[in-house]
Order: sequence, then C-alpha cells, then structure tokens
Amino acid sequence: MSSGEKILVTRRGSLGLVTLNRAKERNPLDQETAAGLRDAFLGLFADPQVRSVAVTGDGDAFCAGGDLRQMRELAEGDVEDAYLWPGAIVDLHRLMLEAPKPVIAAVHGPAYAGGMGLAGMCDVILATPKARFAMPEVKIGLFPMIIVAHLARSLPRKRLLEMMLTGESIDADEAHRLGFVSKVYPDRDGLMEGLDAYAAKFEAVSPAAVRLGRRAFTLLSDMPAGQALDAAQFLNLPFFLGGDLREGTQAFFDRRPPRWTTPDDELEKTS
Repeated sequence: MSSGEKILVTRRGSLGLVTLNRAKERNPLDQETAAGLRDAFLGLFADPQVRSVAVTGDGDAFCAGGDLRQMRELAEGDVEDAYLWPGAIVDLHRLMLEAPKPVIAAVHGPAYAGGMGLAGMCDVILATPKARFAMPEVKIGLFPMIIVAHLARSLPRKRLLEMMLTGESIDADEAHRLGFVSKVYPDRDGLMEGLDAYAAKFEAVSPAAVRLGRRAFTLLSDMPAGQALDAAQFLNLPFFLGGDLREGTQAFFDRRPPRWTTPDDELEKTS
C-alpha cells in the first residue's frame, strides 16, 4: 500500500483534512505513514487557500501507535537501523514545532503511543467519548521517548510520567479535565461539526498574525521569563509594522469584517 493510500487529503472549505486510512489495522504510524503525514502537512501549509489543518483517523481508531511488526524486526538488525527507524516521526514532530497554521486533532477511538504523540503535537484536540489516550510502550519493553518533547508541554508533568511508567489509559473526559483535550463531542458527526466550527474561527483571524504568533509562542514558552520578555518586545515589531494591524483596527472602527493579507503578501511588503 502506498503512502497515498495510507493517507487521504481532502478539503472542508478553508480546512485541510488529513485522514489516516488504514482502519482495519487501526491506523498504525509506521515510517512510510509518518513521511506521508509530513508531506501532506507541508502541502497544506503551502496552500494559501488553507487556513487551518486537521488530522483524524478512519474507522474506530485515531491511531494505535507504531507498527509493532516493524519494531520487532529492529531487534534483529544493527544499531544504525534502530537509530534511523523513528527518523520520519521525529521529522513530523519537528515540523509541528514550526507549523505556520493551526493544527487540530479530531480523535475518535484510541490514540495510543505514537498516536497520542500525533494528537499531542497538534494545537487543539477535539474528541468523542470513544477516544482514549495511552502510552503502553512499557508493556512491550519500550519507553515513549520521541513523544516526550510535545506531551511534556501538554500535560502535567507527574500525570504524564505516571501514564508513561504504567501504560494506563485515560478517557476523553479525564483528558479534557487535564486540559489535553479542548472539547468533547457526543459522536463522530458532532466531532466533525466541531471541527468545522473551529475552522471557521481560524478563518476569521489574521493568517499573518497566526503564522508569526504560533512560532513566537513556541520560542517564548521555552525561554526563561526575563529572556522571553526581551524577545517578545522585538517579536512585536512585525505586528506593529505590518498591514494587518492597520486593517484590523480600521475594520473594528468601521464595524466590518477585516480584509486580511496573506503571510506571503506581508513578506513581499517587507522585502
């Protein structure tokens, strides 16, 4: 099966939707799928008509995690193969740190191991009551190493470590209580309606502000407080000098919807 068949890319208005398409296998995250996700996201990030991106899974699982058959074979290979195996997954996580558009996870069913990491790398997680989140790697002699970088930003430290050390799962309601999930919808239809509602919210705001703001948030949140304040003063300059602030304030006073520029338009003005 090619990566194109493993992954479907569709549009719902201004939302680009990426769907893991191996329902019978519970949408495992292998090297080829991770590379396909990366390429799909890159294509949607480059499309000026797309204002936000979402990822979901076909069938009754969001993503059951890494391909255990491939992992089992690593024990019979050499050190270099084992080191390189998660490379595409690491690339996907790295891409999400610098994503220029909001990314949403729509979770229906289990999001386990790398699947929980896939949800955790997104900005917003929407779920149904059938969603469950777990990192059961310790039960097969592994630790969820790669996904620590994102999940440590998304869950309380001790609760996250407890889940990693025990492999126990949490349901959608507890994930919502912990702040990992933004909203829980009654069923898949409600989940997709909620996804469309979020897409409409992201369509209404400045794409240039989102692009720079999302990147700045990642940088500032990883800095000591004093350095973050100094950096924030400089990072404010593109907003104050850009056209969207003038347009946004004028639209506010005119009581009309703003006519946003695209980030590329802003770059052309400052080049």
